Amino acid sequence: MHDRLFEHQKHGVAFLYRLYREGRKGGILADDMGLGKTIQIIAFLSGMFDAQLVHSVLLVMPVTLVNNWKQEFAKWAPGIRVKVFHGTSKKERRQHLHQIQTGKGVLLTSYQMILANWEQLSSCDQQAFVWDYLILDEAHKIKSPSAKTTKALGAIPARNRVLLTGTPVQNNLQELWSLFDFACQGSLLGTAKTFKMEYENPITRAREKDATLGEKALGLKIAENLMSLIQPHFLRRSKDEIQKLRSDQPMGSPCPNTLEVPSLPRKNDFIVWVYLSRIQEEIYRNFLSLDHIKEVLMTTRSPLAELTLLKKLCDHPRLLSSQACLQLGLENPSQEDGEDSVGLTQEIQNVSEKVLIQESGKLTFLIALLEKLREEGHKTLVFSLSRKMLDIIEGILTQRHIKFMRIDGTVTCLLEREKRVRDFQKDRSYSVFLLTTQVGGVGLTLTAATRVVIFDPSWNPATDMQAVDRIYRIGQKENVVIYRLITCGTVEEKIYRRQVFKDSLIRQSTGDKKNPYRYFTKQELRELFVLTDTSQSLTQLQLQSLHGTQRNSDAILDEHIAYLYSLEMFGISDHDLMYTSETSHEEADDDEAHQYIQDRVHKAQEMVRFESQLKETK
Repeated sequence: MHDRLFEHQKHGVAFLYRLYREGRKGGILADDMGLGKTIQIIAFLSGMFDAQLVHSVLLVMPVTLVNNWKQEFAKWAPGIRVKVFHGTSKKERRQHLHQIQTGKGVLLTSYQMILANWEQLSSCDQQAFVWDYLILDEAHKIKSPSAKTTKALGAIPARNRVLLTGTPVQNNLQELWSLFDFACQGSLLGTAKTFKMEYENPITRAREKDATLGEKALGLKIAENLMSLIQPHFLRRSKDEIQKLRSDQPMGSPCPNTLEVPSLPRKNDFIVWVYLSRIQEEIYRNFLSLDHIKEVLMTTRSPLAELTLLKKLCDHPRLLSSQACLQLGLENPSQEDGEDSVGLTQEIQNVSEKVLIQESGKLTFLIALLEKLREEGHKTLVFSLSRKMLDIIEGILTQRHIKFMRIDGTVTCLLEREKRVRDFQKDRSYSVFLLTTQVGGVGLTLTAATRVVIFDPSWNPATDMQAVDRIYRIGQKENVVIYRLITCGTVEEKIYRRQVFKDSLIRQSTGDKKNPYRYFTKQELRELFVLTDTSQSLTQLQLQSLHGTQRNSDAILDEHIAYLYSLEMFGISDHDLMYTSETSHEEADDDEAHQYIQDRVHKAQEMVRFESQLKETK
């Protein structure tokens, strides 16, 4: 099996074995999605079983991936006994568990099963049972240490823990702490409180554009220290990094018995800045002028409900709830709205296609784009956070005889889900796949598509990254284009700025970039309840001035971009060019400041070391 691995995958297997050999309690394999973390785990376990170094492995994953793992074990390591702890039959689950615990092999189960069955998984024949390995796939599921699933998993005894995730940090550094606290069983980064105070706060403050030189220098040194602490337990490779290693290798130099990683095609990741429709802007301004919104800004309670409403409005006004329509006086059309208008509470199927499209700037752009991409023979994935938005798009595609497939949270049968993926991959007549971001963004390979539309940005940059990686992975042979639709001047533009900020934290704290460029100030990140000039995007203008001449393109893409500019939108930014440059090295002003930073770094390191040792002795 070893000879069938790519070079980076062999390094991954060596990393996992080194953790075992050096007696480390756990680690995180955090390769980019699509680089074969599954294969690396199977290869590692195959070697460990052959050497009789392990007997029992519990492997936990989202329910949608259970079949995939089972198939991959059968393909790559048929000699390993693999049983599934899932399904409605308690008797069958009990038998499978007993076979693995008393014999040897791998037990596959889901996060859902863990919640109700962690006690059963922790014992055998009425005695405590300790697994040789507890391995979590899509391990960001335990990013919250207080979540029931995290606590249930933590109660299952295991000598070694390995976490797999392409997104080790999604929102903040507390999530990184949570993953390492679980993997290393509390023996690495101290308590959550100390980590936040000594590491997260200075690193986060240093990423803000208006941070002082001293704050930036402190944050940089603290981040370097954090990397040195986690490095022995952490391995992360990006697709760009693997491709660069491949291109840097002299011709004819690969070692014998080494498979060469297939080159990935070009990827252009665009932000398309679209306009609000007239009715969207009118409702948006009315909503912001409500006394209710002024009260929200004066209190400390979470404004999430109001922000969610604004996000829906940016997609389509018909996503608003009946209560919101009533609050804004939108349940019935006014006379001046014209004969095509209908009240926003009317059933979608009773509204004409023309009206539905006119009411949303994004939908106007999307339908024109999908028609063009179908003409050119491209298959396109369309992701939205809203099922109702997909309903609207589905209705229009049906009327225009555009053949599509769809997966959302209502498709619960795994076999049906797999059939839809298989049909889309093989049948050229399907030109669009509609997916909800939460469901379709995980565990699917859809490399028959070459275009992705992210209809609405997520608060969490990793969620959108996962959607993109459905098509941009090993096996993709065509150039890929991503379209992230964002409305000018709205809450979406602010969400995108926050995504950029979170992404800079991820890059610095996981070693992708030592000191990424700072794009936005703290104040800019706060202005969520302000509707700026909707006829332009200040973010687009800023990014254009920084990266306008760096786009990797060709004549065909240039022609396509010219077409995009003929549609109703303000402009395009190149998301894939973010962080292509680093900020120059920032040092403290004087000896006193330099000494202060050294003292802070030493204090942080000593505190987490002391707390970790205390945890180990308990």
